[in-house]
Parts: sequence; C-alpha cells; structure tokens
Amino acid sequence: MKILVINGNTSEEMTADIDRTAKKFARPDTEITTIRPAYGPRSIEGHFEEYIASAAVLEEVARHRDEYDAFILACYSDPGLAACREITDKPVLGIAEASMHLASQLGHKFSVVTVLPRVKPLLENLVRYIGLENKCASIRCTDLTVLEVESDPDRAVRELTEEAGKAVKEDGAEVICLGCAGMGPLDKRIEKEVGVPVLDGTVSAVKTAEILYDYQLKTSKVAAFAWPEKKELVNTSPVLQKMCDGN
Repeated sequence: MKILVINGNTSEEMTADIDRTAKKFARPDTEITTIRPAYGPRSIEGHFEEYIASAAVLEEVARHRDEYDAFILACYSDPGLAACREITDKPVLGIAEASMHLASQLGHKFSVVTVLPRVKPLLENLVRYIGLENKCASIRCTDLTVLEVESDPDRAVRELTEEAGKAVKEDGAEVICLGCAGMGPLDKRIEKEVGVPVLDGTVSAVKTAEILYDYQLKTSKVAAFAWPEKKELVNTSPVLQKMCDGN
C-alpha cells in the first residue's frame, strides 16, 4: 500500500524525522512518502497556528487524494482531520486519535506528555472530541517547544521521562502517548525508563492504516464525513474548488 504522511508544520528537519520513524515500523511492502505543507507555521503550539495548518494540510490531501491508499496527519492536534475525511473515502488518520485508541487497548488509562503548557487546552478539547475523556488520566506538559524537541533530543528525553513518570505514579496512567510528532525517535528510550508502553503517534497511525487497508475499509460517507456540497468557493485555490465540483 501507499501512505502519504503529512507533517502539519513546515519544519524540514522534523519532516525528515517523521519519515524515518514511519518507515522504521512500516511493513516492507508499505510505501511511505512524507511531505510538509507548501505554507504554514514552522511549528504548531496554539489554536492560531493550528487553524492555518488545517487549511494547508487539507490542500495537500486534496492535491494527492488519487495517488495514495491512506493519509496520515502527523501533528498531535490532528489539524484538519474531519475536513480531510470529507474529501476522500480512503482512510485519513490523525496521530493523536490513532495513538489514544491504541493506548486504550493496552491499559486502563493513558496520559499524554507534550510540549508547552499552552497546548494543554487544545489537547483537552481533542480528547473530548475523540470521546476518550474517561480513558485519559492526564495531559502533562514540559517547558519544551516543538522545535526544541527536534534540536535537543537528550533534554527532551529527560523532561518527557520526568513527566511520564509522574503520570504513572501520581495520575494512574498505564500507557503514555507522546504528544508531538517530533517525539517519535524518543519513544523506546522513554519506555525503558518509565516501564510502561510509550506510543508514538505516527507509528500508531501507520500500523492502523495498514490494518484498515488489509481489511478493505473506507471512510463512511453517510453523515459526518459526507462528500462536500457542490458550491462555489470564492477566491479559493483551484485544488479545493475541485472538491466542491463533484466526486
């Protein structure tokens, strides 16, 4: 199968890391292509940046929707996920949703360890949207920015391990989800320290995509993710207008 992984931000270095992580755990016969949007924020650490990234990611799915068997949105806020599911019947997976669902099958409760405290409300909203509030023990933040995770992985391991340990001992977490796509290369180092399963979102999404492909499953078009209505999109890019011209 062919999977397109889309980094939600425009960091070239993080895109390369995400690509390596995705390919490391993919099956030998799964072809992974990882890209970044043509425009948008260098990193996503708030609602403003997430909304810009959502539009950019949506354009990439629209542009490539006939070329791949599944799409993965590699940013832990899952920017544009619902909209992307409207413009294709192929599986579209957000790394946060994929890792949280997988974590729920490995323990009674999971915690997310992530970057700056300002992202906590954003992730709390996402957990509610996904419907896993009762499975989420906590969301724990560090002082790390997204780009610092990339530039100083040793510091990232120290801070993430500290918060993950607190989540297990104080919050009742039995599984840890890493709340940033750039944390993928660190999962097993942290897991060794805290002694519980530690999940990278990109890997979780890749393995889920392979299952859906093997099972020949597609996105339901009955209600929530029905095809877009036919209408004019004023002063919008041609690739998005095409989505409203018929399927």
